[in-house]
Amino acid sequence: MFKSVIFDLDGTILNTLEDLTDAANYVCKQNGWPEHDQTSIRSLVGHGIPNLVRSLAPSGGHSPLLMVTALQQFTQYYKAHNMDCTCPYPQVLEMLQQLKAAGITMGVYSNKQHCFCQKLVEHYFPDIFVYAQGKEEGVSLKPSVEGTERVLAAMGVDKATTLYVGDSDTDMETAQNAGLPACAVTWGFRDAHQLQAYNPAYLVSTAQKIVDIVLG
Repeated sequence: MFKSVIFDLDGTILNTLEDLTDAANYVCKQNGWPEHDQTSIRSLVGHGIPNLVRSLAPSGGHSPLLMVTALQQFTQYYKAHNMDCTCPYPQVLEMLQQLKAAGITMGVYSNKQHCFCQKLVEHYFPDIFVYAQGKEEGVSLKPSVEGTERVLAAMGVDKATTLYVGDSDTDMETAQNAGLPACAVTWGFRDAHQLQAYNPAYLVSTAQKIVDIVLG
């Protein structure tokens, strides 16, 4: 039985794909770049918004000034529209409530900008998580060991009884680097076969399975 769980945010507990796609295409329209469908954006997310914005630019369009401008465009648009279509995945809220009722300590570790991470967690999951960490100055991006250790310390939990839950290759690497057992979810931004390549301790297709794993 686990006593604590660290969850990824995008693609794991929140379906943010449509709002991220709209923000990405807003940037593309502003700069005359080709637009992307959700399938394309799904493969690009997970490494932080600056990397997502950089991946939108056509080859040869990565001047420092242009990237700064494009990132500002994305941030401004997403700040105003990050809850237009975003919602928890099916059964996720119920799963989190079950774990909280059982006394499980839970936190969030995301590569999303910290302000957005905090806003979304507080809005969709009030009083569920003891700590939520996004990308901010002085905090390493996933799959950094340092970032994970910071989250564990802020949660006040023991690594030996903590499960890491995520949906991407970055999440699997995060768990491996930190020495945490990984639970890969198949409803997010990466396919099951991509996740299986990292040999996660658990691979689940429904949120209820996480309850079974954590509570034993």
